[in-house]
Amino acid sequence: MDVAAGSVEAWVHRARVAFVVGKGGVGTSTVAAALAVLAADGGANVLLVSVDGKPGLGPLLGGKPLSAREQTLHSTAAGGRIRARTISPEQSFLDYLELKGFGGMLRRVAAAASFDVIAGSTPGMEHLLVLGKIKELDRERVADLIVVDAPPAGHAAPFLRSAAALQDAVSSGPIREQADEVAALLADHGRCHGVLVTLPEDTPVSETIELAYDLEDRLGLALAPLVVNGCWPDRPGLTMTATTAARKQGVTVTAATKRSLDAVVRFGRARVDAQRAQLDRLDRELPLPRVHLPRLPVARLLPEHLDRLAAALGTEPIAPDVERTGGRR
Repeated sequence: MDVAAGSVEAWVHRARVAFVVGKGGVGTSTVAAALAVLAADGGANVLLVSVDGKPGLGPLLGGKPLSAREQTLHSTAAGGRIRARTISPEQSFLDYLELKGFGGMLRRVAAAASFDVIAGSTPGMEHLLVLGKIKELDRERVADLIVVDAPPAGHAAPFLRSAAALQDAVSSGPIREQADEVAALLADHGRCHGVLVTLPEDTPVSETIELAYDLEDRLGLALAPLVVNGCWPDRPGLTMTATTAARKQGVTVTAATKRSLDAVVRFGRARVDAQRAQLDRLDRELPLPRVHLPRLPVARLLPEHLDRLAAALGTEPIAPDVERTGGRR
Protein backbone atom coordinates (compact mmCIF):
# COMPACT_ATOMS: atom_id res chain seq x y z
CA MET A 1 0.00 0.00 0.00
CA ASP A 2 1.44 3.34 -1.09
CA VAL A 3 1.44 6.29 1.26
CA ALA A 4 2.58 9.89 1.09
CA ALA A 5 6.09 9.90 2.53
CA GLY A 6 7.12 11.80 5.63
CA SER A 7 5.26 13.30 8.54
CA VAL A 8 1.80 14.82 8.30
CA GLU A 9 3.39 18.24 8.86
CA ALA A 10 5.76 17.76 5.92
CA TRP A 11 3.04 16.24 3.75
CA VAL A 12 0.49 18.96 4.44
CA HIS A 13 2.79 21.58 2.91
CA ARG A 14 3.12 19.52 -0.30
CA ALA A 15 -0.53 18.63 -0.91
CA ARG A 16 -3.07 20.97 -2.50
CA VAL A 17 -6.33 19.11 -1.73
CA ALA A 18 -6.90 16.84 1.28
CA PHE A 19 -10.08 14.79 1.72
CA VAL A 20 -10.54 13.91 5.41
CA VAL A 21 -12.62 10.73 5.57
CA GLY A 22 -13.86 8.38 8.30
CA LYS A 23 -16.86 6.65 9.81
CA GLY A 24 -19.44 8.95 11.40
CA GLY A 25 -18.51 9.79 14.97
CA VAL A 26 -14.75 9.24 14.71
CA GLY A 27 -13.97 12.98 14.66
CA THR A 28 -13.30 13.73 10.99
CA SER A 29 -14.48 17.34 11.37
CA THR A 30 -12.19 17.83 14.35
CA VAL A 31 -9.24 16.32 12.47
CA ALA A 32 -10.01 18.46 9.42
CA ALA A 33 -9.97 21.57 11.62
CA ALA A 34 -6.74 20.49 13.35
CA LEU A 35 -5.15 19.76 9.97
CA ALA A 36 -6.08 23.27 8.81
CA VAL A 37 -4.54 24.73 11.99
CA LEU A 38 -1.33 22.74 11.45
CA ALA A 39 -1.00 24.01 7.88
CA ALA A 40 -1.86 27.62 8.78
CA ASP A 41 0.62 27.61 11.66
CA GLY A 42 3.25 26.78 9.05
CA GLY A 43 2.24 29.82 7.01
CA ALA A 44 -0.22 28.24 4.56
CA ASN A 45 -3.35 29.88 3.23
CA VAL A 46 -6.00 27.20 3.91
CA LEU A 47 -9.56 26.83 2.65
CA LEU A 48 -11.59 24.51 4.89
CA VAL A 49 -14.66 23.06 3.18
CA SER A 50 -17.67 21.19 4.55
CA VAL A 51 -19.54 19.33 1.81
CA ASP A 52 -22.53 17.97 3.73
CA GLY A 53 -23.77 21.21 5.25
CA LYS A 54 -22.33 20.70 8.74
CA PRO A 55 -21.91 24.23 10.14
CA GLY A 56 -20.02 23.25 13.31
CA LEU A 57 -16.53 23.73 11.92
CA GLY A 58 -16.98 27.50 12.22
CA PRO A 59 -17.65 27.60 15.99
CA LEU A 60 -14.95 24.98 16.55
CA LEU A 61 -12.45 27.48 15.16
CA GLY A 62 -13.98 30.40 17.05
CA GLY A 63 -16.14 31.73 14.20
CA LYS A 64 -19.75 31.67 13.04
CA PRO A 65 -21.54 28.55 11.70
CA LEU A 66 -20.40 27.83 8.16
CA SER A 67 -22.42 28.82 5.13
CA ALA A 68 -21.82 29.20 1.39
CA ARG A 69 -20.39 32.64 2.17
CA GLU A 70 -16.69 32.31 2.90
CA GLN A 71 -15.39 33.57 6.25
CA THR A 72 -11.91 33.92 7.74
CA LEU A 73 -11.63 31.96 10.98
CA HIS A 74 -7.98 31.98 11.96
CA SER A 75 -4.80 33.96 11.25
CA THR A 76 -1.29 33.20 12.45
CA ALA A 77 1.89 35.11 13.17
CA ALA A 78 3.55 33.13 10.37
CA GLY A 79 1.17 34.67 7.84
CA GLY A 80 -1.09 31.65 7.55
CA ARG A 81 -4.86 31.83 7.67
CA ILE A 82 -7.92 29.60 7.59
CA ARG A 83 -10.97 30.50 5.52
CA ALA A 84 -14.01 28.26 5.52
CA ARG A 85 -17.29 27.64 3.71
CA THR A 86 -19.80 24.97 2.76
CA ILE A 87 -20.24 23.64 -0.77
CA SER A 88 -23.65 22.29 -1.78
CA PRO A 89 -24.68 20.57 -5.03
CA GLU A 90 -27.17 23.35 -5.81
CA GLN A 91 -24.59 26.12 -5.46
CA SER A 92 -22.06 24.06 -7.39
CA PHE A 93 -24.58 23.74 -10.24
CA LEU A 94 -25.08 27.53 -10.33
CA ASP A 95 -21.33 28.05 -10.37
CA TYR A 96 -20.99 25.52 -13.19
CA LEU A 97 -23.57 27.36 -15.28
CA GLU A 98 -21.73 30.62 -14.64
CA LEU A 99 -18.48 28.97 -15.70
CA LYS A 100 -20.17 27.92 -18.95
CA GLY A 101 -21.25 31.51 -19.67
CA PHE A 102 -24.90 31.60 -18.57
CA GLY A 103 -26.07 35.08 -17.54
CA GLY A 104 -27.41 35.74 -14.04
CA MET A 105 -31.15 35.58 -14.80
CA LEU A 106 -30.80 32.72 -17.29
CA ARG A 107 -28.58 30.88 -14.81
CA ARG A 108 -31.20 31.04 -12.07
CA VAL A 109 -33.98 29.92 -14.41
CA ALA A 110 -31.89 27.04 -15.78
CA ALA A 111 -30.88 25.94 -12.29
CA ALA A 112 -34.44 25.98 -10.98
CA ALA A 113 -35.74 24.10 -14.00
CA SER A 114 -33.07 21.49 -14.43
CA PHE A 115 -31.15 20.78 -11.21
CA ASP A 116 -33.71 18.41 -9.70
CA VAL A 117 -34.19 16.65 -13.03
CA ILE A 118 -30.46 16.20 -13.60
CA ALA A 119 -29.74 15.15 -10.01
CA GLY A 120 -32.63 12.70 -9.98
CA SER A 121 -31.94 11.14 -13.35
CA THR A 122 -28.14 10.92 -13.11
CA PRO A 123 -26.92 8.92 -10.10
CA GLY A 124 -23.79 10.47 -8.65
CA MET A 125 -24.34 13.82 -10.34
CA GLU A 126 -24.82 15.72 -7.07
CA HIS A 127 -21.49 14.39 -5.80
CA LEU A 128 -19.76 15.16 -9.09
CA LEU A 129 -20.97 18.77 -8.96
CA VAL A 130 -19.42 19.26 -5.53
CA LEU A 131 -16.17 17.55 -6.54
CA GLY A 132 -16.14 19.62 -9.71
CA LYS A 133 -16.38 22.80 -7.65
CA ILE A 134 -13.47 21.67 -5.47
CA LYS A 135 -11.51 20.88 -8.63
CA GLU A 136 -12.17 24.38 -9.97
CA LEU A 137 -11.12 25.98 -6.67
CA ASP A 138 -7.86 24.04 -6.86
CA ARG A 139 -7.37 25.00 -10.49
CA GLU A 140 -7.84 28.67 -9.58
CA ARG A 141 -5.32 28.23 -6.73
CA VAL A 142 -7.62 29.96 -4.26
CA ALA A 143 -5.56 28.49 -1.39
CA ASP A 144 -2.31 26.69 -0.73
CA LEU A 145 -4.31 23.81 0.71
CA ILE A 146 -8.01 22.90 0.45
CA VAL A 147 -9.08 20.68 3.36
CA VAL A 148 -12.36 18.89 2.62
CA ASP A 149 -14.42 17.49 5.50
CA ALA A 150 -15.91 14.63 3.48
CA PRO A 151 -19.16 12.75 4.24
CA PRO A 152 -19.00 9.80 6.70
CA ALA A 153 -17.44 6.55 5.48
CA GLY A 154 -20.71 4.99 4.32
CA HIS A 155 -21.27 7.97 2.02
CA ALA A 156 -17.64 8.87 1.37
CA ALA A 157 -16.99 6.02 -1.05
CA PRO A 158 -19.98 6.87 -3.33
CA PHE A 159 -19.02 10.56 -3.05
CA LEU A 160 -15.42 10.00 -4.12
CA ARG A 161 -16.32 7.26 -6.62
CA SER A 162 -18.93 9.39 -8.42
CA ALA A 163 -16.50 10.53 -11.12
CA ALA A 164 -15.42 6.96 -11.92
CA ALA A 165 -19.04 5.80 -11.96
CA LEU A 166 -20.06 8.53 -14.39
CA GLN A 167 -17.04 7.78 -16.57
CA ASP A 168 -18.46 4.26 -16.91
CA ALA A 169 -21.97 5.56 -17.62
CA VAL A 170 -21.36 8.59 -19.88
CA SER A 171 -19.24 8.43 -23.03
CA SER A 172 -19.08 12.10 -24.04
CA GLY A 173 -20.31 15.61 -23.35
CA PRO A 174 -19.87 18.06 -20.46
CA ILE A 175 -20.68 15.48 -17.75
CA ARG A 176 -18.00 13.13 -19.09
CA GLU A 177 -15.55 16.02 -19.33
CA GLN A 178 -16.23 16.99 -15.72
CA ALA A 179 -15.92 13.37 -14.57
CA ASP A 180 -12.58 12.99 -16.37
CA GLU A 181 -11.19 16.14 -14.77
CA VAL A 182 -12.33 15.14 -11.27
CA ALA A 183 -10.93 11.62 -11.70
CA ALA A 184 -7.62 13.15 -12.80
CA LEU A 185 -7.54 15.32 -9.67
CA LEU A 186 -8.20 12.36 -7.36
CA ALA A 187 -5.50 10.24 -9.01
CA ASP A 188 -2.88 13.01 -9.07
CA HIS A 189 -0.56 12.27 -6.13
CA GLY A 190 1.03 15.68 -6.49
CA ARG A 191 -2.27 17.47 -5.91
CA CYS A 192 -4.65 15.32 -3.91
CA HIS A 193 -4.48 12.96 -0.92
CA GLY A 194 -6.87 11.18 1.41
CA VAL A 195 -6.57 11.47 5.18
CA LEU A 196 -8.30 8.49 6.79
CA VAL A 197 -9.50 8.88 10.39
CA THR A 198 -10.51 6.10 12.75
CA LEU A 199 -11.00 5.37 16.42
CA PRO A 200 -9.08 2.42 17.92
CA GLU A 201 -12.32 0.40 17.99
CA ASP A 202 -13.49 -2.63 16.02
CA THR A 203 -16.18 -1.21 13.72
CA PRO A 204 -14.37 2.03 12.76
CA VAL A 205 -11.17 0.08 12.09
CA SER A 206 -13.03 -2.44 9.90
CA GLU A 207 -14.63 0.32 7.82
CA THR A 208 -11.35 2.21 7.55
CA ILE A 209 -9.48 -0.84 6.25
CA GLU A 210 -12.11 -1.49 3.58
CA LEU A 211 -12.33 2.18 2.62
CA ALA A 212 -8.55 2.53 2.33
CA TYR A 213 -8.23 -0.28 -0.20
CA ASP A 214 -11.33 0.87 -2.05
CA LEU A 215 -9.99 4.41 -2.46
CA GLU A 216 -6.52 3.30 -3.44
CA ASP A 217 -7.47 0.44 -5.76
CA ARG A 218 -10.49 2.04 -7.44
CA LEU A 219 -9.50 5.69 -7.54
CA GLY A 220 -5.73 5.67 -7.25
CA LEU A 221 -6.03 8.13 -4.37
CA ALA A 222 -2.77 8.66 -2.47
CA LEU A 223 -3.13 8.12 1.27
CA ALA A 224 -1.52 10.30 3.91
CA PRO A 225 -0.56 8.77 7.29
CA LEU A 226 -3.59 7.24 9.01
CA VAL A 227 -4.99 9.29 11.91
CA VAL A 228 -6.09 7.23 14.93
CA ASN A 229 -8.20 9.59 17.01
CA GLY A 230 -9.23 9.38 20.66
CA CYS A 231 -6.34 7.22 21.88
CA TRP A 232 -6.21 6.31 25.58
CA PRO A 233 -2.87 6.81 27.33
CA ASP A 234 -1.02 3.58 28.15
CA ARG A 235 -0.38 4.09 31.87
CA PRO A 236 1.93 1.55 33.59
CA GLY A 237 -0.07 1.88 36.82
CA LEU A 238 -2.96 -0.01 35.26
CA THR A 239 -1.11 -3.27 35.94
CA MET A 240 -1.22 -2.61 39.70
CA THR A 241 -3.94 -3.38 42.22
CA ALA A 242 -5.09 -0.64 44.58
CA THR A 243 -3.50 -2.51 47.51
CA THR A 244 -0.09 -2.61 45.78
CA ALA A 245 -0.30 1.02 44.72
CA ALA A 246 -1.26 2.14 48.23
CA ARG A 247 1.62 0.15 49.72
CA LYS A 248 4.10 1.72 47.27
CA GLN A 249 2.88 5.19 48.19
CA GLY A 250 2.87 4.44 51.91
CA VAL A 251 -0.79 5.31 52.36
CA THR A 252 -3.75 3.48 53.85
CA VAL A 253 -7.08 3.22 52.05
CA THR A 254 -10.33 1.66 53.11
CA ALA A 255 -11.66 -1.58 51.68
CA ALA A 256 -14.45 0.31 49.90
CA THR A 257 -11.91 2.67 48.30
CA LYS A 258 -9.80 -0.28 47.19
CA ARG A 259 -12.82 -1.88 45.51
CA SER A 260 -13.63 1.37 43.71
CA LEU A 261 -10.04 1.89 42.58
CA ASP A 262 -9.73 -1.70 41.39
CA ALA A 263 -12.91 -1.28 39.32
CA VAL A 264 -11.48 1.88 37.71
CA VAL A 265 -8.20 0.07 36.98
CA ARG A 266 -10.03 -2.89 35.40
CA PHE A 267 -12.00 -0.52 33.18
CA GLY A 268 -8.89 1.38 32.14
CA ARG A 269 -6.94 -1.81 31.48
CA ALA A 270 -9.77 -3.23 29.36
CA ARG A 271 -9.90 -0.07 27.24
CA VAL A 272 -6.13 0.00 26.73
CA ASP A 273 -6.04 -3.74 25.91
CA ALA A 274 -8.85 -3.33 23.36
CA GLN A 275 -7.06 -0.34 21.86
CA ARG A 276 -3.80 -2.27 21.60
CA ALA A 277 -5.61 -5.13 19.84
CA GLN A 278 -6.99 -2.73 17.21
CA LEU A 279 -3.59 -1.09 16.67
CA ASP A 280 -2.08 -4.55 16.22
CA ARG A 281 -4.83 -5.30 13.70
CA LEU A 282 -4.00 -2.13 11.77
CA ASP A 283 -0.36 -3.26 11.66
CA ARG A 284 -1.47 -6.52 10.07
CA GLU A 285 -4.22 -5.36 7.73
CA LEU A 286 -3.51 -1.72 6.86
CA PRO A 287 0.26 -1.10 6.71
CA LEU A 288 0.15 2.68 6.80
CA PRO A 289 2.20 4.97 9.03
CA ARG A 290 -0.04 6.24 11.84
CA VAL A 291 -0.47 9.35 13.91
CA HIS A 292 -2.17 8.88 17.28
CA LEU A 293 -4.28 11.74 18.63
CA PRO A 294 -5.00 11.83 22.36
CA ARG A 295 -8.45 11.31 23.79
CA LEU A 296 -9.56 14.65 25.21
CA PRO A 297 -11.99 14.12 28.11
CA VAL A 298 -13.82 17.42 27.67
CA ALA A 299 -17.51 18.14 27.24
CA ARG A 300 -16.91 20.58 24.39
CA LEU A 301 -13.90 21.12 22.17
CA LEU A 302 -12.51 24.64 22.14
CA PRO A 303 -10.00 26.33 19.81
CA GLU A 304 -7.17 25.69 22.30
CA HIS A 305 -7.88 21.96 22.11
CA LEU A 306 -7.34 22.15 18.35
CA ASP A 307 -3.84 23.52 18.99
CA ARG A 308 -3.05 20.41 21.03
CA LEU A 309 -4.43 18.11 18.33
CA ALA A 310 -2.58 20.03 15.60
CA ALA A 311 0.66 19.59 17.56
CA ALA A 312 -0.01 15.84 17.78
CA LEU A 313 -0.67 15.70 14.03
CA GLY A 314 2.74 17.28 13.50
CA THR A 315 4.64 14.50 15.27
CA GLU A 316 6.57 11.82 13.38
CA PRO A 317 4.21 9.01 12.30
CA ILE A 318 4.47 5.57 13.88
CA ALA A 319 5.64 3.02 11.32
CA PRO A 320 3.63 -0.22 11.12
CA ASP A 321 5.30 -3.24 12.70
CA VAL A 322 6.51 -4.81 9.46
CA GLU A 323 7.41 -8.12 11.10
CA ARG A 324 3.75 -8.63 11.97
CA THR A 325 2.37 -7.07 8.80
CA GLY A 326 0.84 -9.87 6.81
CA GLY A 327 -2.17 -8.08 5.39
CA ARG A 328 -2.99 -6.79 1.94
CA ARG A 329 -0.55 -4.51 0.16
